[in-house]
Amino acid sequence: MIWSFLLSLSFYPGIFGFLAWFSLVRPLAIISSLKGSEAFRASYFFGFFFSLFSLYWVALVTPPGMISAVVIVAFYYAAILTVFNKLFQIRSGLGIVALPMLWVGLEYFRTLSQFAFPWSDLGYSQAHYLYILQIASVISVHGLSFLIVTVNLLLWQVFRKTLSAERRLTSLLASLAIVLALLSFGWIVMPQYPIEGDYRVALLQGSVPLEVKWAPGNRNHSLRLYDSLAQTAAGDSIILYIWPETSAPCYLSNDWGCRRAVGDIVRRSGAYHLVGALGATFINDTVAEHYNSCYQFNPNGRVDRRYDKVKLVPFSEQVPYQDWVPFMKQEFLRKYLTFIDTYDIQWWSDFRPGDDSSLVFELPDTRYAVLICFESTFPEFSRRAIQQGADFLVGITNDTWFGKSVGIYMHSSIFVTRAVENRCWGARAANSGLTYVVDGYGRQRGRLEAYEVAVLRARVGPLDGFSIFTLYGDIVGRFSFLITVSIGGILLLVWILRKIMPVRGKLPQRS
Repeated sequence: MIWSFLLSLSFYPGIFGFLAWFSLVRPLAIISSLKGSEAFRASYFFGFFFSLFSLYWVALVTPPGMISAVVIVAFYYAAILTVFNKLFQIRSGLGIVALPMLWVGLEYFRTLSQFAFPWSDLGYSQAHYLYILQIASVISVHGLSFLIVTVNLLLWQVFRKTLSAERRLTSLLASLAIVLALLSFGWIVMPQYPIEGDYRVALLQGSVPLEVKWAPGNRNHSLRLYDSLAQTAAGDSIILYIWPETSAPCYLSNDWGCRRAVGDIVRRSGAYHLVGALGATFINDTVAEHYNSCYQFNPNGRVDRRYDKVKLVPFSEQVPYQDWVPFMKQEFLRKYLTFIDTYDIQWWSDFRPGDDSSLVFELPDTRYAVLICFESTFPEFSRRAIQQGADFLVGITNDTWFGKSVGIYMHSSIFVTRAVENRCWGARAANSGLTYVVDGYGRQRGRLEAYEVAVLRARVGPLDGFSIFTLYGDIVGRFSFLITVSIGGILLLVWILRKIMPVRGKLPQRS
Protein backbone atom coordinates (compact mmCIF):
# COMPACT_ATOMS: atom_id res chain seq x y z
CA MET A 1 0.00 0.00 0.00
CA ILE A 2 2.87 2.40 0.79
CA TRP A 3 4.38 1.95 -2.65
CA SER A 4 0.98 2.41 -4.30
CA PHE A 5 0.67 5.70 -2.45
CA LEU A 6 4.17 6.83 -3.45
CA LEU A 7 3.45 6.08 -7.11
CA SER A 8 0.21 8.05 -6.95
CA LEU A 9 2.05 10.89 -5.19
CA SER A 10 4.28 11.27 -8.26
CA PHE A 11 1.28 12.82 -10.08
CA TYR A 12 0.91 15.59 -7.53
CA PRO A 13 2.13 19.08 -8.47
CA GLY A 14 5.66 20.13 -7.65
CA ILE A 15 8.73 17.96 -7.27
CA PHE A 16 7.05 14.61 -6.60
CA GLY A 17 7.44 13.25 -10.14
CA PHE A 18 10.79 11.69 -9.23
CA LEU A 19 8.94 9.08 -7.15
CA ALA A 20 7.70 7.37 -10.32
CA TRP A 21 11.25 6.31 -11.19
CA PHE A 22 11.56 3.88 -8.24
CA SER A 23 8.07 3.31 -6.76
CA LEU A 24 7.64 0.06 -8.71
CA VAL A 25 10.88 -1.50 -7.45
CA ARG A 26 9.53 -3.12 -4.28
CA PRO A 27 6.15 -4.17 -5.76
CA LEU A 28 7.94 -5.91 -8.65
CA ALA A 29 10.24 -7.73 -6.24
CA ILE A 30 7.25 -9.00 -4.24
CA ILE A 31 5.04 -9.98 -7.18
CA SER A 32 7.87 -11.78 -9.00
CA SER A 33 8.40 -14.05 -5.96
CA LEU A 34 4.77 -15.24 -5.78
CA LYS A 35 2.97 -17.95 -7.70
CA GLY A 36 -0.48 -18.52 -9.13
CA SER A 37 -3.41 -16.85 -7.42
CA GLU A 38 -1.14 -15.20 -4.85
CA ALA A 39 0.53 -13.20 -7.63
CA PHE A 40 -2.86 -12.13 -8.99
CA ARG A 41 -4.13 -11.04 -5.58
CA ALA A 42 -0.98 -9.05 -4.85
CA SER A 43 -1.15 -7.43 -8.28
CA TYR A 44 -4.79 -6.50 -7.82
CA PHE A 45 -4.07 -5.15 -4.35
CA PHE A 46 -1.36 -2.89 -5.77
CA GLY A 47 -3.53 -1.77 -8.70
CA PHE A 48 -6.55 -1.14 -6.49
CA PHE A 49 -4.78 1.14 -4.04
CA PHE A 50 -2.79 2.95 -6.74
CA SER A 51 -6.07 3.66 -8.56
CA LEU A 52 -7.80 4.65 -5.32
CA PHE A 53 -5.06 7.07 -4.25
CA SER A 54 -4.77 8.65 -7.71
CA LEU A 55 -8.48 8.70 -8.64
CA TYR A 56 -10.22 9.28 -5.30
CA TRP A 57 -11.33 12.74 -6.46
CA VAL A 58 -13.70 11.19 -9.03
CA ALA A 59 -16.02 10.62 -6.04
CA LEU A 60 -16.53 14.38 -5.90
CA VAL A 61 -18.27 14.02 -9.28
CA THR A 62 -19.91 10.62 -8.93
CA PRO A 63 -19.24 8.19 -6.04
CA PRO A 64 -20.56 5.19 -8.01
CA GLY A 65 -18.38 6.23 -10.94
CA MET A 66 -15.32 6.38 -8.72
CA ILE A 67 -15.98 2.92 -7.31
CA SER A 68 -16.54 1.51 -10.79
CA ALA A 69 -13.38 3.16 -12.14
CA VAL A 70 -11.15 1.96 -9.29
CA VAL A 71 -12.45 -1.61 -9.36
CA ILE A 72 -12.19 -1.92 -13.15
CA VAL A 73 -8.84 -0.15 -13.58
CA ALA A 74 -7.30 -2.33 -10.84
CA PHE A 75 -8.06 -5.40 -12.96
CA TYR A 76 -5.93 -3.91 -15.75
CA TYR A 77 -2.88 -3.73 -13.50
CA ALA A 78 -3.63 -7.16 -12.05
CA ALA A 79 -3.74 -8.67 -15.53
CA ILE A 80 -0.44 -7.30 -16.82
CA LEU A 81 1.45 -7.86 -13.57
CA THR A 82 0.17 -11.45 -13.41
CA VAL A 83 1.38 -12.01 -16.97
CA PHE A 84 4.73 -10.53 -15.96
CA ASN A 85 4.84 -12.94 -13.00
CA LYS A 86 4.06 -15.89 -15.27
CA LEU A 87 6.82 -14.97 -17.73
CA PHE A 88 9.26 -14.33 -14.90
CA GLN A 89 8.58 -17.81 -13.49
CA ILE A 90 9.27 -19.33 -16.91
CA ARG A 91 12.45 -17.31 -17.38
CA SER A 92 13.38 -14.23 -15.38
CA GLY A 93 14.89 -12.40 -18.33
CA LEU A 94 11.73 -12.93 -20.36
CA GLY A 95 9.57 -11.27 -17.72
CA ILE A 96 11.98 -8.36 -17.31
CA VAL A 97 12.16 -7.65 -21.04
CA ALA A 98 8.40 -7.98 -21.49
CA LEU A 99 7.19 -5.80 -18.59
CA PRO A 100 7.75 -2.33 -20.15
CA MET A 101 5.79 -3.45 -23.21
CA LEU A 102 3.08 -5.02 -21.07
CA TRP A 103 2.69 -1.86 -19.02
CA VAL A 104 2.58 0.44 -22.04
CA GLY A 105 0.34 -2.01 -23.89
CA LEU A 106 -2.08 -1.63 -20.97
CA GLU A 107 -1.87 2.17 -21.13
CA TYR A 108 -2.53 2.13 -24.86
CA PHE A 109 -5.42 -0.29 -24.42
CA ARG A 110 -7.02 2.17 -22.00
CA THR A 111 -7.34 4.67 -24.86
CA LEU A 112 -9.56 2.25 -26.76
CA SER A 113 -13.28 1.50 -26.49
CA GLN A 114 -15.97 3.27 -24.45
CA PHE A 115 -14.30 2.00 -21.26
CA ALA A 116 -11.30 4.21 -22.06
CA PHE A 117 -9.88 5.95 -19.00
CA PRO A 118 -6.22 6.83 -19.75
CA TRP A 119 -5.77 9.19 -16.83
CA SER A 120 -2.88 7.78 -14.79
CA ASP A 121 -0.34 6.99 -17.50
CA LEU A 122 3.09 7.07 -15.86
CA GLY A 123 4.51 9.58 -18.35
CA TYR A 124 2.20 12.32 -17.06
CA SER A 125 4.03 12.25 -13.72
CA GLN A 126 6.93 14.04 -15.46
CA ALA A 127 4.92 17.02 -16.74
CA HIS A 128 6.61 19.32 -14.20
CA TYR A 129 10.09 18.28 -15.40
CA LEU A 130 10.12 19.99 -18.78
CA TYR A 131 13.55 18.72 -19.85
CA ILE A 132 12.41 15.12 -19.34
CA LEU A 133 9.02 15.76 -20.93
CA GLN A 134 10.53 16.84 -24.27
CA ILE A 135 11.03 13.22 -25.35
CA ALA A 136 7.23 12.98 -25.67
CA SER A 137 7.49 14.88 -28.97
CA VAL A 138 9.31 11.82 -30.33
CA ILE A 139 7.90 8.77 -28.53
CA SER A 140 4.70 10.15 -26.95
CA VAL A 141 3.70 9.95 -23.31
CA HIS A 142 3.62 6.16 -23.66
CA GLY A 143 7.26 6.10 -24.69
CA LEU A 144 8.08 8.03 -21.54
CA SER A 145 6.08 5.50 -19.51
CA PHE A 146 8.13 2.75 -21.19
CA LEU A 147 11.37 4.37 -19.99
CA ILE A 148 10.05 4.89 -16.45
CA VAL A 149 9.14 1.20 -16.12
CA THR A 150 12.52 0.24 -17.60
CA VAL A 151 14.38 2.30 -14.99
CA ASN A 152 12.29 0.72 -12.22
CA LEU A 153 13.25 -2.72 -13.52
CA LEU A 154 16.94 -1.80 -13.66
CA LEU A 155 16.87 -0.46 -10.11
CA TRP A 156 15.19 -3.65 -8.97
CA GLN A 157 18.13 -5.60 -10.40
CA VAL A 158 20.48 -3.49 -8.29
CA PHE A 159 18.88 -4.91 -5.13
CA ARG A 160 18.68 -8.54 -6.29
CA LYS A 161 21.33 -10.25 -4.19
CA THR A 162 21.23 -13.34 -6.41
CA LEU A 163 22.85 -11.35 -9.23
CA SER A 164 26.56 -10.73 -9.56
CA ALA A 165 28.05 -7.43 -8.46
CA GLU A 166 28.97 -6.60 -12.04
CA ARG A 167 25.42 -7.08 -13.27
CA ARG A 168 23.97 -5.01 -10.44
CA LEU A 169 26.43 -2.19 -11.12
CA THR A 170 25.62 -2.33 -14.83
CA SER A 171 21.92 -2.03 -14.05
CA LEU A 172 22.54 1.02 -11.88
CA LEU A 173 24.66 2.72 -14.53
CA ALA A 174 22.11 1.94 -17.23
CA SER A 175 19.28 3.47 -15.19
CA LEU A 176 21.31 6.62 -14.59
CA ALA A 177 22.23 6.78 -18.27
CA ILE A 178 18.55 6.75 -19.31
CA VAL A 179 17.66 9.63 -17.00
CA LEU A 180 20.74 11.66 -18.00
CA ALA A 181 20.00 11.05 -21.70
CA LEU A 182 16.46 12.35 -21.25
CA LEU A 183 17.70 15.46 -19.43
CA SER A 184 20.34 16.07 -22.11
CA PHE A 185 17.83 15.70 -24.94
CA GLY A 186 15.49 18.16 -23.29
CA TRP A 187 18.27 20.67 -22.66
CA ILE A 188 19.37 20.46 -26.31
CA VAL A 189 15.96 20.78 -27.99
CA MET A 190 14.34 23.40 -25.72
CA PRO A 191 15.04 26.93 -27.00
CA GLN A 192 16.76 29.10 -24.42
CA TYR A 193 14.69 32.17 -25.25
CA PRO A 194 10.90 31.68 -25.62
CA ILE A 195 9.32 33.22 -28.73
CA GLU A 196 6.16 35.28 -28.36
CA GLY A 197 2.97 34.10 -30.05
CA ASP A 198 1.23 35.89 -32.93
CA TYR A 199 -2.48 35.64 -32.13
CA ARG A 200 -4.10 37.41 -29.18
CA VAL A 201 -6.58 35.37 -27.16
CA ALA A 202 -8.54 36.02 -23.99
CA LEU A 203 -9.33 33.16 -21.63
CA LEU A 204 -12.27 33.76 -19.30
CA GLN A 205 -12.31 32.12 -15.87
CA GLY A 206 -15.59 32.77 -14.06
CA SER A 207 -15.16 30.29 -11.16
CA VAL A 208 -18.94 29.97 -10.92
CA PRO A 209 -19.88 27.40 -8.24
CA LEU A 210 -21.87 24.47 -9.61
CA GLU A 211 -24.78 25.03 -7.26
CA VAL A 212 -24.99 28.62 -8.48
CA LYS A 213 -24.57 27.95 -12.18
CA TRP A 214 -27.28 25.31 -12.45
CA ALA A 215 -29.73 26.78 -9.93
CA PRO A 216 -33.10 27.70 -11.52
CA GLY A 217 -33.20 31.32 -12.60
CA ASN A 218 -29.44 31.85 -12.32
CA ARG A 219 -28.60 31.69 -16.01
CA ASN A 220 -28.26 35.46 -16.33
CA HIS A 221 -25.82 35.52 -13.41
CA SER A 222 -23.30 33.49 -15.44
CA LEU A 223 -23.89 35.44 -18.64
CA ARG A 224 -23.45 38.81 -16.93
CA LEU A 225 -20.23 37.60 -15.34
CA TYR A 226 -18.74 36.44 -18.64
CA ASP A 227 -19.92 39.62 -20.33
CA SER A 228 -18.06 41.61 -17.70
CA LEU A 229 -14.90 39.52 -18.13
CA ALA A 230 -15.03 39.86 -21.91
CA GLN A 231 -15.40 43.64 -21.72
CA THR A 232 -12.26 43.94 -19.58
CA ALA A 233 -10.24 42.58 -22.52
CA ALA A 234 -11.98 44.65 -25.19
CA GLY A 235 -9.70 46.89 -27.23
CA ASP A 236 -6.68 44.55 -27.00
CA SER A 237 -7.07 43.23 -30.58
CA ILE A 238 -8.26 39.87 -29.27
CA ILE A 239 -9.09 37.45 -32.09
CA LEU A 240 -10.69 34.78 -29.90
CA TYR A 241 -12.39 34.80 -26.52
CA ILE A 242 -12.48 31.34 -24.92
CA TRP A 243 -15.20 30.42 -22.42
CA PRO A 244 -14.87 27.23 -20.30
CA GLU A 245 -16.87 24.04 -20.67
CA THR A 246 -20.63 24.56 -20.05
CA SER A 247 -19.95 28.18 -19.05
CA ALA A 248 -23.24 29.14 -20.72
CA PRO A 249 -25.66 27.10 -18.54
CA CYS A 250 -28.16 26.33 -21.26
CA TYR A 251 -28.79 24.38 -24.44
CA LEU A 252 -27.41 26.83 -27.01
CA SER A 253 -28.62 24.51 -29.76
CA ASN A 254 -32.27 25.16 -28.90
CA ASP A 255 -32.55 27.87 -26.25
CA TRP A 256 -32.93 30.90 -28.50
CA GLY A 257 -33.17 33.36 -25.61
CA CYS A 258 -29.82 32.22 -24.25
CA ARG A 259 -28.35 32.17 -27.74
CA ARG A 260 -29.40 35.79 -28.34
CA ALA A 261 -27.96 36.84 -24.97
CA VAL A 262 -24.58 35.25 -25.79
CA GLY A 263 -24.71 36.78 -29.28
CA ASP A 264 -25.15 40.25 -27.73
CA ILE A 265 -22.06 39.68 -25.57
CA VAL A 266 -20.10 38.62 -28.65
CA ARG A 267 -21.15 41.65 -30.71
CA ARG A 268 -20.08 44.05 -27.98
CA SER A 269 -16.59 42.52 -27.96
CA GLY A 270 -16.21 42.60 -31.76
CA ALA A 271 -14.32 39.29 -31.92
CA TYR A 272 -14.85 35.54 -32.20
CA HIS A 273 -15.99 33.62 -29.11
CA LEU A 274 -15.76 29.92 -28.33
CA VAL A 275 -18.50 29.15 -25.83
CA GLY A 276 -18.96 25.92 -23.90
CA ALA A 277 -22.60 24.88 -23.45
CA LEU A 278 -24.95 21.93 -23.84
CA GLY A 279 -26.52 20.65 -27.04
CA ALA A 280 -29.51 18.50 -27.82
CA THR A 281 -31.56 16.94 -30.58
CA PHE A 282 -35.34 16.82 -30.34
CA ILE A 283 -38.00 14.41 -31.54
CA ASN A 284 -41.61 15.64 -31.31
CA ASP A 285 -40.60 18.51 -28.99
CA THR A 286 -38.94 16.05 -26.60
CA VAL A 287 -35.19 15.91 -25.99
CA ALA A 288 -33.90 12.77 -27.66
CA GLU A 289 -30.15 13.08 -27.15
CA HIS A 290 -27.92 15.29 -25.00
CA TYR A 291 -24.44 16.53 -25.94
CA ASN A 292 -21.57 18.27 -24.20
CA SER A 293 -20.81 20.92 -26.82
CA CYS A 294 -19.05 24.14 -27.74
CA TYR A 295 -20.05 26.82 -30.22
CA GLN A 296 -18.00 29.33 -32.16
CA PHE A 297 -19.72 32.71 -32.52
CA ASN A 298 -18.49 35.15 -35.17
CA PRO A 299 -18.13 38.88 -34.39
CA ASN A 300 -21.71 39.44 -35.63
CA GLY A 301 -23.03 37.26 -32.83
CA ARG A 302 -24.03 34.29 -34.99
CA VAL A 303 -22.97 30.67 -34.53
CA ASP A 304 -20.37 29.64 -37.11
CA ARG A 305 -19.72 26.10 -35.96
CA ARG A 306 -20.66 23.62 -33.28
CA TYR A 307 -18.67 20.70 -31.94
CA ASP A 308 -20.05 17.91 -29.76
CA LYS A 309 -17.69 16.12 -27.41
CA VAL A 310 -16.60 12.77 -28.84
CA LYS A 311 -14.68 11.18 -25.96
CA LEU A 312 -17.01 10.84 -22.97
CA VAL A 313 -16.00 9.92 -19.43
CA PRO A 314 -17.13 6.35 -18.65
CA PHE A 315 -19.46 6.05 -15.64
CA SER A 316 -19.67 9.83 -15.40
CA GLU A 317 -20.92 11.23 -18.70
CA GLN A 318 -22.15 7.94 -20.07
CA VAL A 319 -22.39 4.24 -19.29
CA PRO A 320 -20.16 2.30 -21.70
CA TYR A 321 -22.16 0.40 -24.30
CA GLN A 322 -25.45 1.10 -22.55
CA ASP A 323 -27.29 0.65 -25.86
CA TRP A 324 -26.20 -2.98 -25.75
CA VAL A 325 -26.52 -3.33 -21.95
CA PRO A 326 -29.94 -1.80 -21.19
CA PHE A 327 -29.90 -2.72 -17.49
CA MET A 328 -27.13 -0.11 -17.03
CA LYS A 329 -29.35 2.76 -18.12
CA GLN A 330 -30.44 5.31 -15.53
CA GLU A 331 -34.13 4.53 -15.98
CA PHE A 332 -33.60 0.86 -15.20
CA LEU A 333 -31.28 1.48 -12.24
CA ARG A 334 -33.50 4.12 -10.65
CA LYS A 335 -36.41 1.72 -10.79
CA TYR A 336 -34.65 -0.89 -8.68
CA LEU A 337 -31.98 1.13 -6.80
CA THR A 338 -34.26 3.59 -5.05
CA PHE A 339 -31.47 4.90 -2.80
CA ILE A 340 -30.15 6.89 -5.81
CA ASP A 341 -33.05 9.32 -5.54
CA THR A 342 -33.67 8.89 -1.81
CA TYR A 343 -30.20 10.09 -0.89
CA ASP A 344 -29.70 12.34 -3.93
CA ILE A 345 -26.63 10.42 -5.07
CA GLN A 346 -24.77 11.99 -7.99
CA TRP A 347 -25.12 9.47 -10.82
CA TRP A 348 -23.74 9.55 -14.33
CA SER A 349 -25.12 11.76 -17.06
CA ASP A 350 -26.58 10.44 -20.28
CA PHE A 351 -24.60 12.21 -22.99
CA ARG A 352 -24.10 10.98 -26.53
CA PRO A 353 -20.75 11.15 -28.36
CA GLY A 354 -20.41 13.62 -31.21
CA ASP A 355 -18.57 13.48 -34.54
CA ASP A 356 -14.90 14.41 -34.76
CA SER A 357 -15.28 15.63 -38.35
CA SER A 358 -16.04 19.10 -36.93
CA LEU A 359 -13.03 19.14 -34.64
CA VAL A 360 -11.15 22.02 -36.36
CA PHE A 361 -12.46 25.61 -36.17
CA GLU A 362 -11.63 28.39 -38.63
CA LEU A 363 -10.49 31.93 -37.81
CA PRO A 364 -9.50 34.56 -40.39
CA ASP A 365 -5.74 33.89 -40.09
CA THR A 366 -5.46 30.60 -38.27
CA ARG A 367 -7.24 27.39 -37.26
CA TYR A 368 -7.58 25.60 -33.95
CA ALA A 369 -9.01 22.38 -32.53
CA VAL A 370 -11.08 22.03 -29.38
CA LEU A 371 -10.57 19.40 -26.71
CA ILE A 372 -13.47 19.32 -24.26
CA CYS A 373 -12.27 18.22 -20.82
CA PHE A 374 -11.57 14.45 -20.90
CA GLU A 375 -10.63 14.52 -24.59
CA SER A 376 -7.19 15.88 -23.75
CA THR A 377 -6.26 12.46 -22.32
CA PHE A 378 -6.11 10.83 -25.78
CA PRO A 379 -2.76 11.36 -27.58
CA GLU A 380 -3.94 10.15 -30.99
CA PHE A 381 -7.08 12.29 -30.81
CA SER A 382 -5.03 15.49 -30.41
CA ARG A 383 -2.59 14.33 -33.07
CA ARG A 384 -5.44 13.82 -35.53
CA ALA A 385 -6.63 17.37 -34.87
CA ILE A 386 -3.20 18.80 -35.69
CA GLN A 387 -3.00 16.66 -38.83
CA GLN A 388 -6.40 17.98 -39.91
CA GLY A 389 -4.95 21.48 -40.03
CA ALA A 390 -5.17 22.96 -36.52
CA ASP A 391 -2.41 25.43 -35.66
CA PHE A 392 -3.01 25.23 -31.93
CA LEU A 393 -5.14 23.36 -29.38
CA VAL A 394 -7.85 24.86 -27.21
CA GLY A 395 -8.85 23.00 -24.07
CA ILE A 396 -12.07 23.90 -22.30
CA THR A 397 -13.00 22.21 -19.07
CA ASN A 398 -15.02 22.48 -15.89
CA ASP A 399 -12.86 21.05 -13.13
CA THR A 400 -14.97 22.67 -10.43
CA TRP A 401 -16.28 19.18 -9.72
CA PHE A 402 -12.82 18.24 -8.38
CA GLY A 403 -12.56 21.07 -5.84
CA LYS A 404 -8.90 21.73 -5.04
CA SER A 405 -7.94 18.06 -5.21
CA VAL A 406 -5.04 16.64 -7.18
CA GLY A 407 -7.50 15.99 -10.02
CA ILE A 408 -7.22 19.54 -11.36
CA TYR A 409 -3.42 19.30 -11.46
CA MET A 410 -3.41 15.87 -13.10
CA HIS A 411 -5.78 17.14 -15.76
CA SER A 412 -3.59 20.19 -16.36
CA SER A 413 -0.46 18.04 -16.75
CA ILE A 414 -2.18 16.00 -19.43
CA PHE A 415 -2.97 19.08 -21.53
CA VAL A 416 0.62 20.31 -21.22
CA THR A 417 1.82 16.92 -22.46
CA ARG A 418 -0.43 17.14 -25.54
CA ALA A 419 1.17 20.48 -26.45
CA VAL A 420 4.69 19.04 -26.11
CA GLU A 421 3.86 15.89 -28.09
CA ASN A 422 2.66 17.93 -31.06
CA ARG A 423 5.01 20.92 -30.59
CA CYS A 424 1.98 23.19 -30.75
CA TRP A 425 0.63 25.99 -28.61
CA GLY A 426 -2.30 25.35 -26.31
CA ALA A 427 -4.85 27.62 -24.63
CA ARG A 428 -6.70 26.10 -21.69
CA ALA A 429 -9.78 27.76 -20.19
CA ALA A 430 -11.11 26.13 -17.02
CA ASN A 431 -14.18 27.33 -15.15
CA SER A 432 -12.30 27.46 -11.84
CA GLY A 433 -8.71 26.93 -13.01
CA LEU A 434 -6.16 26.10 -13.98
CA THR A 435 -6.36 28.51 -16.95
CA TYR A 436 -3.22 29.24 -18.99
CA VAL A 437 -1.51 29.41 -22.36
CA VAL A 438 1.32 26.94 -23.01
CA ASP A 439 3.85 26.80 -25.83
CA GLY A 440 5.04 23.71 -27.69
CA TYR A 441 7.73 23.03 -25.08
CA GLY A 442 5.39 23.01 -22.10
CA ARG A 443 6.23 26.49 -20.84
CA GLN A 444 3.21 28.32 -19.51
CA ARG A 445 2.87 31.91 -20.76
CA GLY A 446 0.55 33.42 -18.21
CA ARG A 447 -1.74 31.57 -15.85
CA LEU A 448 -4.76 32.03 -13.60
CA GLU A 449 -4.75 30.08 -10.38
CA ALA A 450 -7.61 27.98 -9.05
CA TYR A 451 -10.79 29.88 -8.24
CA GLU A 452 -9.65 33.27 -9.49
CA VAL A 453 -12.32 35.29 -11.25
CA ALA A 454 -10.35 36.95 -14.01
CA VAL A 455 -9.49 37.11 -17.70
CA LEU A 456 -6.11 36.03 -19.05
CA ARG A 457 -4.89 37.96 -22.09
CA ALA A 458 -2.13 36.07 -23.89
CA ARG A 459 -0.78 35.12 -27.30
CA VAL A 460 -0.61 31.79 -29.10
CA GLY A 461 1.68 31.02 -32.01
CA PRO A 462 1.32 29.19 -35.32
CA LEU A 463 2.42 25.61 -35.87
CA ASP A 464 6.04 25.55 -37.10
CA GLY A 465 5.85 21.98 -38.35
CA PHE A 466 4.92 18.46 -37.35
CA SER A 467 6.80 16.76 -34.53
CA ILE A 468 7.98 13.18 -34.98
CA PHE A 469 5.03 12.06 -32.88
CA THR A 470 2.58 14.03 -35.03
CA LEU A 471 4.09 12.55 -38.20
CA TYR A 472 4.27 8.91 -37.17
CA GLY A 473 1.93 8.58 -34.22
CA ASP A 474 2.15 6.54 -31.05
CA ILE A 475 4.59 3.92 -32.33
CA VAL A 476 5.68 2.78 -28.86
CA GLY A 477 2.08 2.47 -27.69
CA ARG A 478 0.89 0.54 -30.75
CA PHE A 479 3.90 -1.79 -30.80
CA SER A 480 3.61 -2.48 -27.07
CA PHE A 481 -0.10 -3.19 -27.44
CA LEU A 482 0.62 -5.64 -30.27
CA ILE A 483 3.24 -7.45 -28.16
CA THR A 484 0.91 -7.49 -25.14
CA VAL A 485 -1.92 -9.02 -27.15
CA SER A 486 0.47 -11.59 -28.65
CA ILE A 487 1.87 -12.61 -25.26
CA GLY A 488 -1.61 -12.83 -23.80
CA GLY A 489 -2.79 -14.93 -26.73
CA ILE A 490 0.14 -17.33 -26.44
CA LEU A 491 -0.33 -17.80 -22.70
CA LEU A 492 -4.05 -18.37 -23.20
CA LEU A 493 -3.38 -20.94 -25.91
CA VAL A 494 -0.87 -22.75 -23.68
CA TRP A 495 -3.40 -22.80 -20.84
CA ILE A 496 -6.10 -24.25 -23.12
CA LEU A 497 -3.75 -26.93 -24.43
CA ARG A 498 -2.78 -27.94 -20.92
CA LYS A 499 -6.45 -28.29 -20.04
CA ILE A 500 -7.11 -30.43 -23.11
CA MET A 501 -4.05 -32.69 -23.06
CA PRO A 502 -4.78 -34.50 -19.75
CA VAL A 503 -8.29 -35.30 -21.02
CA ARG A 504 -6.89 -36.82 -24.17
CA GLY A 505 -4.39 -38.80 -22.15
CA LYS A 506 -7.20 -40.52 -20.25
CA LEU A 507 -8.99 -41.79 -23.35
CA PRO A 508 -9.34 -45.62 -23.36
CA GLN A 509 -6.82 -47.47 -25.51
CA ARG A 510 -7.85 -49.94 -28.21
CA SER A 511 -7.54 -53.59 -27.24
